[in-house]
Amino acid sequence: MNKWSPLLPISLFLLGVFFLGYGLFIGEVTIGLAAFIPFIISNGVFGFLGIICLFLSMISLFFILTQLSSIPYSNRSQQRDEGEHSSKKSKIGGVIFLGPIPIVFGSDKKITQSMILVSIIILIIILVSFMLHFY
Repeated sequence: MNKWSPLLPISLFLLGVFFLGYGLFIGEVTIGLAAFIPFIISNGVFGFLGIICLFLSMISLFFILTQLSSIPYSNRSQQRDEGEHSSKKSKIGGVIFLGPIPIVFGSDKKITQSMILVSIIILIIILVSFMLHFY
């Protein structure tokens, strides 16, 4: 894997956004929001190319991430001494929004509390943006 391969999904994504934006500008693409779910309707070439580029971007990102995860840990293990074992525990957490309802999870209490704070901030930003949009 070379150093330029992560640029493929980024460039495909930007190209897809460009095609969709141009299609929106000339009237071939309609973008909307139905019950907090975004949708794109296209009846032209630029909308089709934009959606295809976005789809190929996601597929190429998937393959690049699987290649990165299959790199052996031999490089990291050579840096450590054989007698030294690290006992670091990963702390993870996240927020999933199902419409306006946040679902918060975390591996410990501190991470879960910080994810609750993040979900409240995101919810406030969403509500303020909708209120400004319809005001």
